[in-house]
Amino acid sequence: MSSEQVEELYRRAFFADTYFMSTNAITLEGELINIDGTGNRVASLIYGPKQVIIIAGMNKVARNQTEALSRIHNVACPQNAIRLSKNTPCALTGVCQDCLSPDCICMQTVITRNSKPAGRIKVILVGENLGY
Repeated sequence: MSSEQVEELYRRAFFADTYFMSTNAITLEGELINIDGTGNRVASLIYGPKQVIIIAGMNKVARNQTEALSRIHNVACPQNAIRLSKNTPCALTGVCQDCLSPDCICMQTVITRNSKPAGRIKVILVGENLGY
């Protein structure tokens, strides 16, 4: 698939009735913490699809925002950078270097505290580890 086709798919997903995704972390207060490279995933979480269904494993649960961001930077992002064959310091070292490299996948950080309209975002927390 060409980059133009991928971008078009990202745009079409914005108008879906239902958008399925995971999240990078969920705090004990119920906040969803997500870091995104292009912004398509967090954009659809924030606004667009009529409903968003998040499926996440227990490994995504963090005590607070600080722990959630640490987990994302030092677990999720390095593994995702490796999966996407990105040339970033975290893909090489496995630890966030707070880089601004051209291949950086940490461009937007979004903290979702609630759903508006009410009930638009639904979270299914699975009692096992899923993803990174």
